[in-house]
Amino acid sequence: MNSILSKYFSEYLGTLLIVATVVGAGHMTGQLNSDPTVGLVMIALAVGFVLFGAISMLRPISGAHFNPVVTMVFALQKQIDVKTSFVFVIAQFLGAFSGAVIANTMYGFAPVLEGQAERLTAGAFLGEVIATSGLVLIILLLVHFNNGALIAGAVGMWVAAGHFFTSSTSFANPAVTFGRAFTDAVSGIHIGSVPGFMAAQILGALLALSLYFILTRKQVQNV
Repeated sequence: MNSILSKYFSEYLGTLLIVATVVGAGHMTGQLNSDPTVGLVMIALAVGFVLFGAISMLRPISGAHFNPVVTMVFALQKQIDVKTSFVFVIAQFLGAFSGAVIANTMYGFAPVLEGQAERLTAGAFLGEVIATSGLVLIILLLVHFNNGALIAGAVGMWVAAGHFFTSSTSFANPAVTFGRAFTDAVSGIHIGSVPGFMAAQILGALLALSLYFILTRKQVQNV
């Protein structure tokens, strides 16, 4: 039982750290009155570094999903049972909310704030599909080829890079998107944009799963 609870808490803690980082970095850019370009670099690096650390330390405990669509694709492949995947997702959303509360409080704001940035556009939707599909495909292929030790670095670098090349700045995670709706930091999101972002993320994950099957299917040998 303790082992099972540790897995659930690991998913909660990892997601909390990610959201606390992206929201906290957003508040820091505001306090410093940073140029938008400098602010984007600060947030991207902070999130990339924390992803590396969180995945490295918690992957042996829960697999370090920290992302409902990652849990979803593993559940679809029956690599995680339905009950565990359901609790993982709940833990991830609770962790995301907690991370926003902690970051807001840390900077002297009310624990829960309303996100102001309305981010949903056709371009941002496509950006989220690309950001999420790349993230999930990286994880699936590294696991498939027994290169799990590379996941922390690869995921951290992909998400950091996504801040620069995707139109959505690479949320790529429904739980993190949800958590970022509870802050008015520059890294927040208006609640009205959340459903569209989540839909793009689910679509991106399913696209990644399709690409994974195409890339790894065994070739039929002609006799």
